[in-house]
Amino acid sequence: MKARGAVSIAFLVLGACFACLACRIPDLQRRLALDEAQLGMALLSCAAGAVTGVAIAGRICARWGSHIVTSRAALGCCAYLALLSFTSSLWTLIPAFILFGACTGIMDVAMNTNGVAVEKLEPKPIMSSLHGMFSLGGLVWAAIGWLVVKCGISVQVHFVSAAILLACVLFWIEPRMLRSTPNPDHLAPPFAIPEKAVLVVGIIAFCAFLSEGAMGDWSAIYLRKFLHQTPAFSTLGYFAFSLAMTATRFGGDAVLHRWGATTTLRVSGLVTTVGMGLALWFAVPWLTIVGFASVGLGMATVAPVAFSLGGRIGGDKPDHAIGSIATLAYVAFLVGPALIGFLAKSLSLRDALSVVVLLAIMIVLLSGFASKT
Repeated sequence: MKARGAVSIAFLVLGACFACLACRIPDLQRRLALDEAQLGMALLSCAAGAVTGVAIAGRICARWGSHIVTSRAALGCCAYLALLSFTSSLWTLIPAFILFGACTGIMDVAMNTNGVAVEKLEPKPIMSSLHGMFSLGGLVWAAIGWLVVKCGISVQVHFVSAAILLACVLFWIEPRMLRSTPNPDHLAPPFAIPEKAVLVVGIIAFCAFLSEGAMGDWSAIYLRKFLHQTPAFSTLGYFAFSLAMTATRFGGDAVLHRWGATTTLRVSGLVTTVGMGLALWFAVPWLTIVGFASVGLGMATVAPVAFSLGGRIGGDKPDHAIGSIATLAYVAFLVGPALIGFLAKSLSLRDALSVVVLLAIMIVLLSGFASKT
Protein backbone atom coordinates (compact mmCIF):
# COMPACT_ATOMS: atom_id res chain seq x y z
CA MET A 1 0.00 0.00 0.00
CA LYS A 2 2.86 2.41 0.80
CA ALA A 3 4.53 1.62 -2.51
CA ARG A 4 1.31 2.26 -4.44
CA GLY A 5 0.76 5.55 -2.64
CA ALA A 6 4.34 6.66 -3.30
CA VAL A 7 4.30 5.94 -7.03
CA SER A 8 0.85 7.57 -7.26
CA ILE A 9 2.31 10.76 -5.80
CA ALA A 10 5.14 10.57 -8.32
CA PHE A 11 2.57 10.61 -11.15
CA LEU A 12 0.85 13.56 -9.48
CA VAL A 13 4.13 15.49 -9.20
CA LEU A 14 4.88 15.14 -12.92
CA GLY A 15 1.37 16.29 -13.79
CA ALA A 16 1.84 19.26 -11.47
CA CYS A 17 5.10 20.25 -13.19
CA PHE A 18 3.47 20.20 -16.63
CA ALA A 19 0.43 22.18 -15.43
CA CYS A 20 2.57 24.73 -13.60
CA LEU A 21 4.48 25.42 -16.80
CA ALA A 22 1.38 25.36 -19.04
CA CYS A 23 -0.36 28.08 -17.03
CA ARG A 24 2.54 30.52 -17.39
CA ILE A 25 3.65 29.94 -20.98
CA PRO A 26 1.81 33.11 -22.12
CA ASP A 27 3.76 35.08 -19.50
CA LEU A 28 7.06 33.57 -20.63
CA GLN A 29 6.19 34.38 -24.23
CA ARG A 30 5.31 37.98 -23.40
CA ARG A 31 8.30 38.58 -21.09
CA LEU A 32 10.77 37.26 -23.68
CA ALA A 33 8.90 38.88 -26.63
CA LEU A 34 8.59 35.62 -28.55
CA ASP A 35 6.33 35.14 -31.57
CA GLU A 36 4.48 31.89 -32.16
CA ALA A 37 7.25 30.37 -34.27
CA GLN A 38 9.92 31.18 -31.67
CA LEU A 39 7.76 29.75 -28.91
CA GLY A 40 7.22 26.68 -31.06
CA MET A 41 11.00 26.35 -31.41
CA ALA A 42 11.42 26.51 -27.64
CA LEU A 43 8.72 23.89 -27.11
CA LEU A 44 10.36 21.71 -29.75
CA SER A 45 13.61 21.87 -27.77
CA CYS A 46 11.70 20.57 -24.77
CA ALA A 47 10.43 17.73 -26.95
CA ALA A 48 13.97 16.95 -28.11
CA GLY A 49 15.16 16.75 -24.52
CA ALA A 50 12.25 14.53 -23.55
CA VAL A 51 12.77 12.12 -26.45
CA THR A 52 16.42 11.84 -25.48
CA GLY A 53 15.38 11.18 -21.89
CA VAL A 54 12.94 8.45 -22.98
CA ALA A 55 15.65 6.82 -25.09
CA ILE A 56 18.17 6.54 -22.23
CA ALA A 57 15.74 5.98 -19.34
CA GLY A 58 15.68 2.18 -19.73
CA ARG A 59 19.43 1.93 -19.38
CA ILE A 60 19.47 4.29 -16.41
CA CYS A 61 16.72 2.32 -14.64
CA ALA A 62 18.60 -0.94 -15.30
CA ARG A 63 21.69 0.53 -13.68
CA TRP A 64 20.21 2.33 -10.68
CA GLY A 65 16.66 0.96 -10.22
CA SER A 66 13.37 2.63 -11.19
CA HIS A 67 12.69 3.96 -7.68
CA ILE A 68 15.96 5.90 -7.54
CA VAL A 69 15.64 7.19 -11.10
CA THR A 70 12.05 8.33 -10.51
CA SER A 71 12.92 10.45 -7.51
CA ARG A 72 16.15 11.89 -8.97
CA ALA A 73 14.54 12.76 -12.31
CA ALA A 74 11.63 14.36 -10.46
CA LEU A 75 14.04 16.54 -8.49
CA GLY A 76 15.57 17.55 -11.81
CA CYS A 77 12.11 18.51 -13.11
CA CYS A 78 11.63 20.78 -10.09
CA ALA A 79 15.06 22.37 -10.41
CA TYR A 80 14.75 23.11 -14.12
CA LEU A 81 11.18 24.35 -13.71
CA ALA A 82 12.57 27.00 -11.37
CA LEU A 83 15.39 27.72 -13.83
CA LEU A 84 12.91 28.40 -16.65
CA SER A 85 11.55 31.42 -14.79
CA PHE A 86 14.97 33.12 -14.79
CA THR A 87 15.68 32.83 -18.52
CA SER A 88 16.18 36.16 -20.27
CA SER A 89 16.07 35.29 -23.98
CA LEU A 90 15.12 32.54 -26.42
CA TRP A 91 18.71 31.27 -26.37
CA THR A 92 18.69 30.79 -22.60
CA LEU A 93 15.14 29.42 -22.66
CA ILE A 94 16.02 26.64 -25.11
CA PRO A 95 18.77 24.97 -22.98
CA ALA A 96 16.53 25.16 -19.91
CA PHE A 97 13.70 23.55 -21.86
CA ILE A 98 16.02 20.78 -23.09
CA LEU A 99 17.07 19.93 -19.52
CA PHE A 100 13.50 20.11 -18.24
CA GLY A 101 12.29 17.91 -21.08
CA ALA A 102 15.02 15.32 -20.50
CA CYS A 103 14.08 15.00 -16.84
CA THR A 104 10.37 14.62 -17.63
CA GLY A 105 11.13 11.91 -20.21
CA ILE A 106 13.32 9.94 -17.82
CA MET A 107 10.83 10.32 -14.99
CA ASP A 108 7.90 9.23 -17.17
CA VAL A 109 9.55 5.94 -18.11
CA ALA A 110 10.92 5.28 -14.61
CA MET A 111 7.67 5.88 -12.74
CA ASN A 112 5.70 3.77 -15.22
CA THR A 113 8.24 0.98 -14.79
CA ASN A 114 7.88 1.23 -11.02
CA GLY A 115 4.10 1.35 -11.35
CA VAL A 116 4.07 -1.89 -13.37
CA ALA A 117 6.14 -3.56 -10.66
CA VAL A 118 3.72 -2.37 -7.97
CA GLU A 119 0.73 -3.51 -10.04
CA LYS A 120 2.07 -7.08 -10.02
CA LEU A 121 1.71 -7.07 -6.24
CA GLU A 122 -1.84 -5.72 -6.27
CA PRO A 123 -5.00 -7.86 -6.64
CA LYS A 124 -6.45 -5.51 -9.30
CA PRO A 125 -5.02 -3.35 -12.09
CA ILE A 126 -3.92 0.12 -10.97
CA MET A 127 -2.29 1.71 -14.04
CA SER A 128 -5.42 3.61 -15.05
CA SER A 129 -5.69 5.20 -11.62
CA LEU A 130 -1.99 6.05 -11.68
CA HIS A 131 -2.47 7.99 -14.91
CA GLY A 132 -5.52 9.51 -13.27
CA MET A 133 -3.18 10.85 -10.58
CA PHE A 134 -1.12 12.50 -13.31
CA SER A 135 -4.26 14.22 -14.53
CA LEU A 136 -5.23 15.14 -10.96
CA GLY A 137 -1.85 16.79 -10.50
CA GLY A 138 -2.48 18.81 -13.65
CA LEU A 139 -5.97 19.75 -12.48
CA VAL A 140 -4.93 20.90 -9.01
CA TRP A 141 -1.95 22.87 -10.23
CA ALA A 142 -3.94 24.43 -13.06
CA ALA A 143 -6.34 25.72 -10.39
CA ILE A 144 -3.40 27.00 -8.35
CA GLY A 145 -2.01 28.60 -11.50
CA TRP A 146 -5.30 30.44 -12.05
CA LEU A 147 -5.17 31.79 -8.49
CA VAL A 148 -1.51 32.77 -8.82
CA VAL A 149 -2.15 34.66 -12.07
CA LYS A 150 -5.26 36.26 -10.59
CA CYS A 151 -3.16 37.58 -7.69
CA GLY A 152 -0.49 38.93 -10.02
CA ILE A 153 2.32 36.79 -8.61
CA SER A 154 5.45 36.73 -10.76
CA VAL A 155 6.59 33.71 -12.72
CA GLN A 156 9.78 33.50 -10.65
CA VAL A 157 7.96 33.37 -7.32
CA HIS A 158 5.42 30.91 -8.74
CA PHE A 159 7.95 28.45 -10.20
CA VAL A 160 10.46 28.60 -7.35
CA SER A 161 7.75 28.11 -4.71
CA ALA A 162 6.26 25.19 -6.66
CA ALA A 163 9.68 23.61 -7.13
CA ILE A 164 10.49 23.78 -3.41
CA LEU A 165 7.10 22.38 -2.37
CA LEU A 166 7.19 19.50 -4.86
CA ALA A 167 10.81 18.69 -3.94
CA CYS A 168 9.79 18.34 -0.29
CA VAL A 169 7.07 15.89 -1.32
CA LEU A 170 9.62 13.87 -3.31
CA PHE A 171 11.94 13.51 -0.31
CA TRP A 172 8.97 12.02 1.56
CA ILE A 173 7.98 9.47 -1.07
CA GLU A 174 11.44 8.19 -2.07
CA PRO A 175 11.93 5.81 0.91
CA ARG A 176 8.38 4.50 0.45
CA MET A 177 8.67 3.54 -3.23
CA LEU A 178 8.94 -0.11 -4.20
CA ARG A 179 12.61 -1.05 -4.42
CA SER A 180 13.69 -2.43 -7.79
CA THR A 181 16.81 -4.52 -8.32
CA PRO A 182 19.35 -2.88 -10.64
CA ASN A 183 20.45 -5.00 -13.60
CA PRO A 184 23.34 -3.28 -15.43
CA ASP A 185 23.59 -6.18 -17.91
CA HIS A 186 20.09 -5.43 -19.29
CA LEU A 187 20.23 -2.99 -22.20
CA ALA A 188 16.74 -2.58 -23.60
CA PRO A 189 16.50 -1.08 -27.10
CA PRO A 190 15.48 2.59 -26.95
CA PHE A 191 12.79 2.02 -29.57
CA ALA A 192 11.24 -1.16 -30.89
CA ILE A 193 10.30 -0.98 -34.59
CA PRO A 194 6.55 -1.64 -34.59
CA GLU A 195 4.69 -4.15 -36.70
CA LYS A 196 1.71 -3.01 -38.76
CA ALA A 197 -0.88 -3.80 -36.08
CA VAL A 198 1.16 -2.08 -33.40
CA LEU A 199 1.68 0.91 -35.67
CA VAL A 200 -2.08 1.39 -36.12
CA VAL A 201 -2.62 1.39 -32.36
CA GLY A 202 0.38 3.69 -32.02
CA ILE A 203 -1.24 6.16 -34.43
CA ILE A 204 -4.37 6.18 -32.25
CA ALA A 205 -2.25 6.95 -29.19
CA PHE A 206 -0.30 9.53 -31.20
CA CYS A 207 -3.51 11.39 -32.06
CA ALA A 208 -4.65 11.47 -28.44
CA PHE A 209 -1.38 12.62 -26.95
CA LEU A 210 -0.75 15.27 -29.60
CA SER A 211 -4.17 16.71 -28.81
CA GLU A 212 -3.39 16.65 -25.09
CA GLY A 213 -0.08 18.42 -25.64
CA ALA A 214 -1.78 21.07 -27.79
CA MET A 215 -4.29 21.81 -25.05
CA GLY A 216 -1.59 22.01 -22.39
CA ASP A 217 0.56 24.59 -24.18
CA TRP A 218 -1.81 26.57 -26.42
CA SER A 219 -5.21 26.72 -24.71
CA ALA A 220 -4.31 29.72 -22.54
CA ILE A 221 -2.65 31.55 -25.42
CA TYR A 222 -5.69 31.00 -27.66
CA LEU A 223 -8.04 32.44 -25.05
CA ARG A 224 -5.77 35.40 -24.32
CA LYS A 225 -4.60 36.41 -27.78
CA PHE A 226 -7.35 35.21 -30.13
CA LEU A 227 -10.40 35.77 -27.90
CA HIS A 228 -8.81 38.69 -25.96
CA GLN A 229 -9.61 37.35 -22.50
CA THR A 230 -7.94 38.32 -19.22
CA PRO A 231 -4.88 36.36 -18.02
CA ALA A 232 -6.89 34.79 -15.19
CA PHE A 233 -9.75 33.72 -17.46
CA SER A 234 -7.27 32.27 -19.95
CA THR A 235 -6.05 29.72 -17.42
CA LEU A 236 -9.58 28.25 -17.23
CA GLY A 237 -9.13 26.52 -20.59
CA TYR A 238 -6.47 24.14 -19.32
CA PHE A 239 -8.31 23.81 -15.99
CA ALA A 240 -11.50 22.65 -17.77
CA PHE A 241 -9.49 20.27 -19.93
CA SER A 242 -7.74 18.80 -16.86
CA LEU A 243 -10.97 18.49 -14.87
CA ALA A 244 -12.73 16.58 -17.64
CA MET A 245 -9.74 14.32 -18.27
CA THR A 246 -9.23 13.54 -14.57
CA ALA A 247 -12.86 12.61 -13.94
CA THR A 248 -13.01 10.47 -17.06
CA ARG A 249 -9.77 8.61 -16.33
CA PHE A 250 -10.87 7.60 -12.85
CA GLY A 251 -14.09 6.22 -14.33
CA GLY A 252 -12.60 5.01 -17.61
CA ASP A 253 -12.25 1.37 -16.61
CA ALA A 254 -16.01 1.06 -16.05
CA VAL A 255 -16.76 2.71 -19.40
CA LEU A 256 -14.38 0.42 -21.25
CA HIS A 257 -15.83 -2.66 -19.53
CA ARG A 258 -19.36 -1.71 -20.55
CA TRP A 259 -18.83 -0.45 -24.10
CA GLY A 260 -15.73 -2.26 -25.31
CA ALA A 261 -12.71 -0.80 -27.07
CA THR A 262 -14.28 0.02 -30.45
CA THR A 263 -17.29 1.94 -29.14
CA THR A 264 -15.18 3.72 -26.52
CA LEU A 265 -12.74 4.97 -29.14
CA ARG A 266 -15.52 5.98 -31.53
CA VAL A 267 -17.43 7.95 -28.89
CA SER A 268 -14.20 9.53 -27.63
CA GLY A 269 -13.35 10.80 -31.11
CA LEU A 270 -16.85 12.07 -31.79
CA VAL A 271 -17.08 13.96 -28.49
CA THR A 272 -13.80 15.71 -29.22
CA THR A 273 -14.72 16.44 -32.84
CA VAL A 274 -18.07 18.03 -32.04
CA GLY A 275 -16.97 19.95 -28.94
CA MET A 276 -13.72 21.33 -30.31
CA GLY A 277 -15.30 22.07 -33.67
CA LEU A 278 -18.04 24.18 -32.10
CA ALA A 279 -15.54 26.01 -29.91
CA LEU A 280 -13.31 27.00 -32.82
CA TRP A 281 -16.19 27.80 -35.18
CA PHE A 282 -18.11 30.20 -32.91
CA ALA A 283 -15.17 31.65 -30.94
CA VAL A 284 -17.32 32.33 -27.88
CA PRO A 285 -15.21 32.32 -24.67
CA TRP A 286 -17.36 30.03 -22.52
CA LEU A 287 -18.16 27.76 -25.45
CA THR A 288 -14.42 27.51 -26.05
CA ILE A 289 -13.94 26.44 -22.44
CA VAL A 290 -16.55 23.72 -22.97
CA GLY A 291 -14.79 22.69 -26.18
CA PHE A 292 -11.47 22.33 -24.40
CA ALA A 293 -13.21 20.27 -21.71
CA SER A 294 -14.59 18.02 -24.44
CA VAL A 295 -11.03 17.26 -25.56
CA GLY A 296 -10.22 16.09 -22.03
CA LEU A 297 -13.45 14.09 -21.84
CA GLY A 298 -12.95 12.50 -25.24
CA MET A 299 -9.23 11.77 -25.19
CA ALA A 300 -8.92 10.54 -21.58
CA THR A 301 -9.78 6.91 -22.31
CA VAL A 302 -7.89 6.61 -25.59
CA ALA A 303 -4.47 5.94 -24.03
CA PRO A 304 -5.66 3.12 -21.71
CA VAL A 305 -7.45 1.47 -24.65
CA ALA A 306 -4.36 1.79 -26.85
CA PHE A 307 -2.04 0.26 -24.26
CA SER A 308 -4.53 -2.53 -23.61
CA LEU A 309 -4.69 -3.32 -27.33
CA GLY A 310 -0.90 -3.18 -27.52
CA GLY A 311 -0.56 -5.76 -24.77
CA ARG A 312 -3.04 -8.01 -26.57
CA ILE A 313 -1.46 -7.87 -30.03
CA GLY A 314 2.05 -8.09 -28.63
CA GLY A 315 1.60 -11.79 -27.91
CA ASP A 316 4.37 -13.23 -25.78
CA LYS A 317 6.30 -9.93 -26.00
CA PRO A 318 3.75 -7.31 -24.95
CA ASP A 319 6.48 -5.04 -23.59
CA HIS A 320 7.84 -4.49 -27.10
CA ALA A 321 4.44 -3.43 -28.45
CA ILE A 322 3.64 -1.24 -25.47
CA GLY A 323 7.10 0.31 -25.64
CA SER A 324 6.59 1.30 -29.27
CA ILE A 325 3.14 2.73 -28.56
CA ALA A 326 4.39 4.63 -25.51
CA THR A 327 7.25 6.16 -27.48
CA LEU A 328 4.94 7.34 -30.28
CA ALA A 329 2.52 8.75 -27.72
CA TYR A 330 5.19 10.57 -25.79
CA VAL A 331 6.77 12.06 -28.91
CA ALA A 332 3.32 13.31 -29.97
CA PHE A 333 2.66 14.84 -26.55
CA LEU A 334 5.85 16.89 -26.80
CA VAL A 335 6.16 17.56 -30.53
CA GLY A 336 2.48 18.51 -30.88
CA PRO A 337 2.75 21.94 -29.24
CA ALA A 338 5.71 22.86 -31.45
CA LEU A 339 3.76 21.77 -34.55
CA ILE A 340 0.83 23.95 -33.49
CA GLY A 341 3.22 26.89 -33.09
CA PHE A 342 4.66 26.56 -36.59
CA LEU A 343 1.19 26.17 -38.11
CA ALA A 344 -0.06 29.20 -36.18
CA LYS A 345 2.80 31.28 -37.62
CA SER A 346 1.90 30.29 -41.20
CA LEU A 347 -1.90 30.30 -40.79
CA SER A 348 -3.51 31.38 -37.51
CA LEU A 349 -3.73 29.87 -34.05
CA ARG A 350 -7.41 29.10 -34.63
CA ASP A 351 -6.60 27.19 -37.83
CA ALA A 352 -3.68 25.45 -36.15
CA LEU A 353 -5.87 24.15 -33.32
CA SER A 354 -8.20 22.67 -35.94
CA VAL A 355 -5.60 19.90 -36.10
CA VAL A 356 -7.16 18.56 -32.89
CA VAL A 357 -10.45 18.06 -34.76
CA LEU A 358 -8.68 16.22 -37.59
CA LEU A 359 -6.90 13.96 -35.10
CA ALA A 360 -10.19 13.13 -33.39
CA ILE A 361 -11.70 12.18 -36.75
CA MET A 362 -8.68 9.95 -37.36
CA ILE A 363 -9.39 8.11 -34.10
CA VAL A 364 -13.00 7.55 -35.19
CA LEU A 365 -11.83 6.14 -38.52
CA LEU A 366 -9.31 3.80 -36.89
CA SER A 367 -11.63 2.71 -34.06
CA GLY A 368 -12.89 -0.27 -36.04
CA PHE A 369 -9.41 -1.77 -35.86
CA ALA A 370 -9.96 -2.45 -32.15
CA SER A 371 -12.58 -5.08 -32.90
CA LYS A 372 -10.09 -7.03 -35.06
CA THR A 373 -7.49 -7.52 -32.33
